[in-house]
Amino acid sequence: MSQSSCVRSEREAFAASQGASINANNGIYVNGQSYGLAKKLEVAAALRGEERRAYPQSPSINAIAQKCQCSWSFVEKIRLELLHHGRVIPPSEIIKNRDGPRGAGSKSLNEFDRFVLLQLYLEEPSRSLSNYVHWLHEYTGTVVSRSTISRFFLTSFEYRAGFVKCNLYPQDKFRPTNHAKAYEYIYMLSHIAPERVKFGDEKSLKGQELYNRDVRRNPITNEVPAIVTDSNFRNTHSITGFCGIDRRTNPIWYRIHRGTNDSEQFKSDIEAAIIDGFLRCRDVLVLDNVAYHSGKCNKILERWLWKRFAIFVIWLPTRSPEWNPIELAWNYLVQKLGTYPLCVLREEMRSRGISTDVVAYVAKDILDGISHDLIAKFYRHCFKGVLIDE
Repeated sequence: MSQSSCVRSEREAFAASQGASINANNGIYVNGQSYGLAKKLEVAAALRGEERRAYPQSPSINAIAQKCQCSWSFVEKIRLELLHHGRVIPPSEIIKNRDGPRGAGSKSLNEFDRFVLLQLYLEEPSRSLSNYVHWLHEYTGTVVSRSTISRFFLTSFEYRAGFVKCNLYPQDKFRPTNHAKAYEYIYMLSHIAPERVKFGDEKSLKGQELYNRDVRRNPITNEVPAIVTDSNFRNTHSITGFCGIDRRTNPIWYRIHRGTNDSEQFKSDIEAAIIDGFLRCRDVLVLDNVAYHSGKCNKILERWLWKRFAIFVIWLPTRSPEWNPIELAWNYLVQKLGTYPLCVLREEMRSRGISTDVVAYVAKDILDGISHDLIAKFYRHCFKGVLIDE
């Protein structure tokens, strides 16, 4: 072993005995702790000297790290502090401003910067962090990192403004006639007892939804694992469903069919829901105005339900699925389908003697587990302050 290696081993042993470590440039540091102000000033002085020596070229960060016996990332941190603030930021100042938005080692956004960032967001919510950095510098001259922008949106407001999937609205949703129908719909619901309002819709259910999940690539072979599925996993099922918060009935009534729904099947399902006591006299049924709800054999469905069973039908405004709580029930169903452990599921289905249409059986278990409280939560989400007081 060479003399230099022996010296390094001794330094490592000594540092370890004191709870410290040796970095790649033979400097001593304590895990989880930053260097003090003296070390930062030493690196800053080396940076300034190297800049003058190497001008007009950029200084060598690695050479400074070796000279000061610190890491490359620490030298880069000091370089950014000098670039953004023109000075080295004392650790005490960093700690003081830790809870606020900050850039390279310091609080770096003033009130005007924050105002500009908010205006940029309102102008285009889908901007990337890099885009915010660019336009903030264009408008104010302030240079910050992408992490500073991210921290601003995550910590500076009452709600965390992280990236989420956007709500998509078709352009024709905002036609004046659609606005008028929307106001009429909300006005009518606000004058009806919530427990009398039932919502209906259909859901297309494919076996693929049960198995469509991400898997982790094998870290040893780099192969993508395969999942053994139901042989009919591409088969399509349809669910007709109604939900309500009336505690005299189940929170959700449904039927699962093979294939797709049509107008005759839908009328048959409504009759079954009435026979089972889910749809009751003087209930209000909300449906969207698709063809098999109001066309073909269901052209007189609205009048038939009112004259025969005193069930009043309200049609959902155009392009407004967000006002139908059963859409949230379908979303809940899809989310739950992706959480079933497949190994447990196979054993359970084998014990029941089920080899096909597994997704229909799993969907039934999930829908049977929906409670009145969960449906009430969906109602509040759709109609807070209108149908449900909050």
